[in-house]
Amino acid sequence: MSKVARIAKRMEYRFPRPDDAWLHVTEWGSPQPDVTIVLAHGWTLSSQGWEDVAEILVAADPTLRVLAYDHRGHGKSAKTVASLDILADDLAALIEAVVPVGPIVFGGHSMGGMTMMALAERHPRLVAERLVGVAFVSTAAGNLLGQYRSLPGFHRFAAAALALSARVKLPSRPLFLARQGTRRGLFGARPRRHDMNRAVLQAAQAHPRCVAALGASILEHDRHVVLSSFAGLDVVVMTGSRDRLTTVEHARIIGQHVAGSRVLIFRDSGHYLPYERREEVTAQLLGMATKARVAVPDWAGAAG
Repeated sequence: MSKVARIAKRMEYRFPRPDDAWLHVTEWGSPQPDVTIVLAHGWTLSSQGWEDVAEILVAADPTLRVLAYDHRGHGKSAKTVASLDILADDLAALIEAVVPVGPIVFGGHSMGGMTMMALAERHPRLVAERLVGVAFVSTAAGNLLGQYRSLPGFHRFAAAALALSARVKLPSRPLFLARQGTRRGLFGARPRRHDMNRAVLQAAQAHPRCVAALGASILEHDRHVVLSSFAGLDVVVMTGSRDRLTTVEHARIIGQHVAGSRVLIFRDSGHYLPYERREEVTAQLLGMATKARVAVPDWAGAAG
């Protein structure tokens, strides 16, 4: 265990949902925080993808509470199928039950960022009343794989690929082929072998049918209109110059739709910024938490 991990106070538990499903939740930091940071992971990953950032956060500021969770069908959560709408409802219920008071800074990687956009669509009051900062990390508001969508047969091919993925489970041991595919498709110029192995292991935990269902939901994702809901919040959009899935153009479009936001492009980095740029991502979240503390009196007065 790393020095940072020893410093971080950590606990894990299940958060039950009414359909007999559950979310596996991990918390770090203070039980009585003035700011809570909620982190949501990407497609085929798990909350472990955020653990480096979470541990650095609470080591830097032990007064923070950091919460990360596994989406349905991922990590240690229930192996049930889902859509982005269902993930948004899960997130709303988790916040209302586990973080009932206080300002929230949200970090969403890839599908986690899309879940936050779906939350703004389905639970706008929660976003307006509770969030003070949002980090959209390697994500998009729609038009995924836009460079291929106009090709003849794209939708038939995508449907067939997702149907096949519903029947295929990755091996639990990292394979050279899987690591190479992860490196070339999702990581940037100089990935750490340890990070690639962790990404493959997380993908092996994901439930194939849920991965396929969410893949279809992600391809239908188009929430550019709801991005205006985040105007007035402290919003940063982060992307890697070598991200082939959620590209620099996707990040810039989010920035254009959210007034006052800032877009950060990390040279030679890929899609896995919580690993590849853990320090920079952490610094942005820490900065948001600092600004959130200034907003606490206003928030408390409004809540009262």
